[in-house]
Amino acid sequence: NTFNMDEDMTEPITQLNPVRWKVFQCLLIDGENAGEEALREAERFVISDQLFQEFLDRHSSISCVVPESNEKMRNSYLILDEYMRFLDCRAGRKDPSKSILDVGVKDAISFSGFDEK
Repeated sequence: NTFNMDEDMTEPITQLNPVRWKVFQCLLIDGENAGEEALREAERFVISDQLFQEFLDRHSSISCVVPESNEKMRNSYLILDEYMRFLDCRAGRKDPSKSILDVGVKDAISFSGFDEK
């Protein structure tokens, strides 16, 4: 994010020696952390893909780093809301499927935008 994109965390991460270090790019989701009806405001944390890549390049010597770019996050998670609907985030907002209680998991997941790759 804009507040730590210039940091070099190689030494502390190496000392901690985690099995996996997930590095997330700030993803804006309309109604969640962006837009007029957002639950929280995250626009000030957003960095470009190029700046995110520069951060990753700076930490390329850390073998346990698992980068999560915006492109990857948009369709790599299955999210259920309180109505048991899968949320498709590919368009930058949470578009709900039909409830798995009504149509079953197989039908509902086909509208989730999930990409298992």
